[in-house]
Parts: sequence; C-alpha cells; structure tokens
Amino acid sequence: MFLKGAFKNSSVFVQLLMLLAVSVFCLTASSIIILFLVVFKVGISPEVINEIGQNLNNQPDLMREMQFLQILGIFIFPPIICAWLFSDNYKEYLHIEHPIHLPVVAWTFISIVVFVPFINFTSYLNQQMVFPEALKGLEIWMKEMEEAMGRQLEAMLFTHNIREIIFNILVVCVFTGIGEEFMFRGLLQTMFGRALKNPHVLVWTIAILFSAIHFQFYGFLPRMILGAYLGYLMYYTKSIWISAFAHFTHNLCTLSIVYAFQDSPEKMQQADTIGTGSTWWIAVASLALFAFCFLQIKKRSL
Repeated sequence: MFLKGAFKNSSVFVQLLMLLAVSVFCLTASSIIILFLVVFKVGISPEVINEIGQNLNNQPDLMREMQFLQILGIFIFPPIICAWLFSDNYKEYLHIEHPIHLPVVAWTFISIVVFVPFINFTSYLNQQMVFPEALKGLEIWMKEMEEAMGRQLEAMLFTHNIREIIFNILVVCVFTGIGEEFMFRGLLQTMFGRALKNPHVLVWTIAILFSAIHFQFYGFLPRMILGAYLGYLMYYTKSIWISAFAHFTHNLCTLSIVYAFQDSPEKMQQADTIGTGSTWWIAVASLALFAFCFLQIKKRSL
C-alpha cells in the first residue's frame, strides 16, 4: 500500500525530520480549516478577523473549536501517519492492539486519583522557582506567558452550559489524552527506543520533551513527573490505551475541580494546595499510595 513502511529502516534522525515535515503539513492544514471556520462564523472582513485575534478570550466557543482542530493537526494525525511510514503495522507500532486487563485499568484509575496531592506538591515546588538577577527579564516573560495561557484556559473552560462542559471534556480529556499519548508514548517513545536502550533514560527523555512542548514553565516539574509515569505505564503494560486512560483520568480530575469550584475561587485554591504547606503529610501519603498502585500495575502487566 502507498508508502507503508517506507521509512522503517531509516535512522532516528531521518524519522524525526519526517515527523517534523508531517507535523508542519498537518498543522498547516488544520490552520487553514480554522481560518475557514472563522470566516464562516464572522465573515471575510479583515477588521473583524483581526479584532477576534486580539480578543480571542471573548470567543470561548471559537476557542474550543480551534483547540479541537489543533489537537487533530498536532497530536492525532501526525503520529498515525508517521507510524504508517515507519512500520509495516502502524497499530503494533503505536501499541494499539495490545489486550487491556480490567484490573490494570482499575489500578491505573486509583493511582492517578491518589497521586493528585503529590502532583500539587511538585507544582508548589515548581512555582517557587526564582531566577538570578541577570535573568529577571526571562522570569518576567515566563510569568506573563503563564498568566496569558491561564486566562485563555479560564475563558474556554469556565462555563455552566452542559453542552459546553461535555465538549470541553471531549477535547481536554478524550482527544488530548489520546492524541498526546499517540505522539509521545506511542510514536516518540517507540522511535527513540531504537537509540536509547536504557528504558529509564528513554522514559524520562520523552517525559522532558512532553513537559517542555507545553511551554508552561511553572508547571514543568509536575508535568514531567506525570509524563514519566505515563511512559512507565506504556513500557510495562505495552498498551497505549492504558497510558491514554491515565492521561484522561488526570485531565478529568482537573476539570472536575474546575467545575466543582468555578464559582468559589477560594475553595478551588484550597483544592489545588492539598499536599502543600501544613498538609505536606498528605503528599507523602499520596506518594506511598501511588507507589503501591504502581506495583500492582507492574505485577499484573508482567
């Protein structure tokens, strides 16, 4: 079939270049579709389009639709296309067909839920990052970027409309969870595994890439740790669906807190700080429970 496995014997460097080319193509295609979507909604007036671009936070519905199309263009189609090019069996390459055991699914769910306080603790540590005086400009830029992204997320996520909540769950939890796992644990972890034979080096390398590509510097540490856990899930279970389910569960926990306390910022702040300050002991208990769950997953995956 057309180009199936055409680059399976190519070096990792060549495959990375092919991934870059495919990603640029898919992102360009999704950007064109987004442009047509904007024109369809508001017309072809350059002034109106420019106004929307400058005040996108005032268009939450458009932001949700754009986010969905970007996920397709960045995380869904590129890994599938590249797996097709890099292997005779793209499903095997992405670990799509490996059987799923329900006890592993159950322990994965529990592990993510109990891990939340420890993730809060690592997030707190990350936010204490202070740059030397010579890099103050960089620190200010990072904080401004984080705040801008936070405002965009609030505009997109904060809603009481059931239809919009369901759409957010589909985009943020389902498609993002599957797409990012296809890209990082499915494609990149398999691809880099050809060069990095030590599984721990491999998992943490992909975890660093996973965290870095989000460009959220004050959330780098917790996202890297989460990425490493997802990588180990992929390594031990051999199923992309287990890591995708864990990713889905983590994002769903975050959204659940948002929708439970969106009208009570103080309560949301309290939920986000469980495991920090005087509740540090909860983070320790969280890590211990998480380790126990992970051992159960390993035992049932061998």
